[in-house]
Amino acid sequence: MLPCPSCRNRLNRIQTPKGFIYGCAKCGGRSVTVPVLRKDATSEFLKNLLIAAREHGARSTRQCPHCGRLMTRCSLSAPQGPLELDYCRLCNQVWFDPTEYQSIPHAPPPDTSRELSPRSREALAIYRLESQKESAAPIDGQAPDSLWHCIPAVLGLPAEFNDTPVARRPWATWALSAAMAVLLVLLLATDRLETAISEFGFIPDQWYREGCLTLLTSFLLHAGVWHAVGNLYFFMVFGDNVEDHLGVGRFLLLLLASHLAGLLVHAAADPRGGIPLIGASGGIAGVLAYYAVTFPRAKVGFVFWYWFFRWVRISAPLALALFVGVQLLGAWQQRAGLTAVSSLGHLGGLGVGLMGGLWGRLSARRGRGPSSR
Repeated sequence: MLPCPSCRNRLNRIQTPKGFIYGCAKCGGRSVTVPVLRKDATSEFLKNLLIAAREHGARSTRQCPHCGRLMTRCSLSAPQGPLELDYCRLCNQVWFDPTEYQSIPHAPPPDTSRELSPRSREALAIYRLESQKESAAPIDGQAPDSLWHCIPAVLGLPAEFNDTPVARRPWATWALSAAMAVLLVLLLATDRLETAISEFGFIPDQWYREGCLTLLTSFLLHAGVWHAVGNLYFFMVFGDNVEDHLGVGRFLLLLLASHLAGLLVHAAADPRGGIPLIGASGGIAGVLAYYAVTFPRAKVGFVFWYWFFRWVRISAPLALALFVGVQLLGAWQQRAGLTAVSSLGHLGGLGVGLMGGLWGRLSARRGRGPSSR
């Protein structure tokens, strides 16, 4: 069920001459895609809408009925007065409150009284092509919105496309990332990293050490700079959206549950019970799984050097499926004692994130989803 952003009533899929829209029978609002809107509104109005959303829009308090993310609030002028519309950059959807759709400037019907000349047909085709380019999503081979994404991409890390600004600052994500980074720097500077891992890492055979405190301290410790850089990159890029969607309390609960599940699966299946386990990757795996399930239309990109630095984009769920496949292979290697990376811990965190994301989508369809406000 797609919930109405205004009254949370179920939206109905309606066939119109211009295409499908989603309408609310209770409040009269409607959700219209940009391609459908392009067939009905003037090109000037649509152009102003996209510019306002990209450059002057403010974060709305309403959730997109299709992806659950907060939409962008756009102020526009219309012949019958100013309009305040909500637009989702990820889904390319515009939400109209009752009577707002009738207030937009509608395009005049095409003039079929005479045949267009070849030159006029060519000019019309060029105009339509340029109009489509204004709102088209990036094609394969095109870089993401932010150029800084190219830096981690050189190292083989994925980049987030269609990065929609969050409604509030992700203080929990920033604070935890800063704590892990500062702790690693201090331990390296004082040459106490190995001692800290031995004392505060999670050892399956001695899970009760320090009054079970190692269940938590193992999350903050990392084996070295590159271990921390990889974890913190994924956490910073995808954690802000998940924190914004869940709120701080639910976000921290998801992290804790994913981390503990990762420790449990590792302790149950890894034959080396006396080796300390450290790192936040189990909790971060849960965040990645929740992100992929909650934002299925999000895109992540990779750079393939074989194609001369060509970007290749895939959907977040497909990227998650590939990640799960890699972890299953890693779990087999871990069980055989061929690697020190705990793919089993990653799989435990992924399981919690998947269940949390699926529960959130099911609750949203019933009108009881987690609030982003």
